[in-house]
Amino acid sequence: MIIIVMNNIIPIYIPNIDKYKKSAIKAINDGWISNHGEYIKKSNQKLSEILNVPYVILMSNGTCATHCLFLSLKFKYPNIKKIYVSNNCFVAAWNCMFKEYKDFEIMRMDIDTWNIDTSKEEILKIDKNSCVFIIHNVGNIINVPRLKKIRPDLIFIEDNCEGFLGKYENSYSGCSKDILCSSVSFYGNKTLTTGEGGAFFTHHKYIYDYIKSVYSQGMTEIKYLHDKIAYNYRMTNIQAAFLYDQLNDLENILKKKKEIFDNYKRLLRDLIKKKKIIFFKQEEYTLNTNWIFTLRILNNPFSIEETNKFFKDNKIDIRPFFYPIDRHKHFDFIKNTDLNSYILNKEIIFIPSYPELKIEKQIYIVKIINKFINLICII
Repeated sequence: MIIIVMNNIIPIYIPNIDKYKKSAIKAINDGWISNHGEYIKKSNQKLSEILNVPYVILMSNGTCATHCLFLSLKFKYPNIKKIYVSNNCFVAAWNCMFKEYKDFEIMRMDIDTWNIDTSKEEILKIDKNSCVFIIHNVGNIINVPRLKKIRPDLIFIEDNCEGFLGKYENSYSGCSKDILCSSVSFYGNKTLTTGEGGAFFTHHKYIYDYIKSVYSQGMTEIKYLHDKIAYNYRMTNIQAAFLYDQLNDLENILKKKKEIFDNYKRLLRDLIKKKKIIFFKQEEYTLNTNWIFTLRILNNPFSIEETNKFFKDNKIDIRPFFYPIDRHKHFDFIKNTDLNSYILNKEIIFIPSYPELKIEKQIYIVKIINKFINLICII
């Protein structure tokens, strides 16, 4: 996503880091610039306290953390062979899965929630000895504890990169004891950002100990002697310092994001009443995270390219919803018969919703959305 202002276009996202540089500058001045330093420990502890999850590992990005979900799965459940996953999602999730598992099944998309179909009927169809890879699209939370009650035999892992700080039942998403582990992202377009960066969460010490080794070159107690194929997925102390300062101002950050979302919901009320647009439907006992504001333009006759051009011509940067898996060249061998996946991709747009977005710009964005809707009505 573009995160800088270009040609007076209202960008899809601008990271808000001006207030959160103090600790990062201290880390630089102290010389602790790699993966060692006080802010690694402080941010780990802070995340653990806020989310009520005992084991946290800060990582260099969300993709690394997501890859570690599948490494954890192989380590704990080597007999599991099949993964069930969403059709429309960010490609990093599929890439991480495909690196470790070639046997997977794409689940049908729910036209209302924009996530996988989590009806009891669909969940009961899942093969035994399988894992469900949960992805909370655009911050709309899937009630994973409910799914675990339906199918206690299944293993659940969570890509919580878009759902960070959402909730299901009585816990934060990605932090339930019903799952094996979860990942989050602190990329530049996320509510909390370290530029790149991510984190891995689990309630299981044996998983934590294994990934703690895997993410750091498989080191043993003997210097330069290693015991497994491993990686360098470590976060730097500078990144952790940015995160720490934001975690200490979390209430204010979330308040700003909520105000932006509330403004959009109010400004778009008439289009909702006229059934020109809709928002996603939330599952029962969930609280979505106000990450990026999305809406579905019903019966949009224009292509994604035409829709993007219209908004760009009106100085607004938007994004389409994620493409179905078969649209990506390296996954075009997959047969996709889910019509919902194409409808959602064509009709959903992401609109600017960064923390410092002013109400005047929100009013303008909604004005242009109305203009687009009027154009649809003419043709």
